[in-house]
Amino acid sequence: MFKPALTSLRRAALVLALSACTSLASAASVFQIELDTSTLVTANGNTGWIDLQFNPGNGGTPYAQALLTNFVGFGDPTTAETAGNVSGSLAGGYVIGNDDASGYNDLFHAVNFGGKVGFTVTFSGDLDPSLSGLGSAFAVSLFDSSKTVALGTAGDALVVLNWTSLGGATASSLANQIGTSVSAVPEPQTWLMLGAGLALLGGVARRRRFSA
Repeated sequence: MFKPALTSLRRAALVLALSACTSLASAASVFQIELDTSTLVTANGNTGWIDLQFNPGNGGTPYAQALLTNFVGFGDPTTAETAGNVSGSLAGGYVIGNDDASGYNDLFHAVNFGGKVGFTVTFSGDLDPSLSGLGSAFAVSLFDSSKTVALGTAGDALVVLNWTSLGGATASSLANQIGTSVSAVPEPQTWLMLGAGLALLGGVARRRRFSA
């Protein structure tokens, strides 16, 4: 027969662990994005372009930025074309802010077709004082070597992540014609919470065994 105190402790630990897992599935601030371009070589050759935009919902959107790192499959660093608030490099990472007066912030870069093209995007930004939930959209598109023909779903973005300063970012659009993959990357505090919950569950299980 279980002691009430142990049962309550076990339930609390389970809630803690499940809460950590739930946070991974809902909204996050770090994502790993991969595009499988192996099917594009036959029709488009070995090179193309990736278009990365981070634009506000409207003029009242709080400041936010997207940090891009861990690039895979990107081409010559000197090919980078930028518009709006974009800074950095392929070696050190690019930062795209959402606050250019034009409302348009864009990184256009050569990539190599035939394998995986990927990167990590980390969102951060100011709190929204009005609690209106106004956000910015991070969009990923691929183009052919001419820079004019969008590849994928009739010119639509392959991946769209909506960022708000209230609850992190969520994937709102994911077209699979080019084998796209978007996964939330757990932040250190999430892993700590999950580990603490699982460790507590293990401790309760051991105590049950010894008291049986």
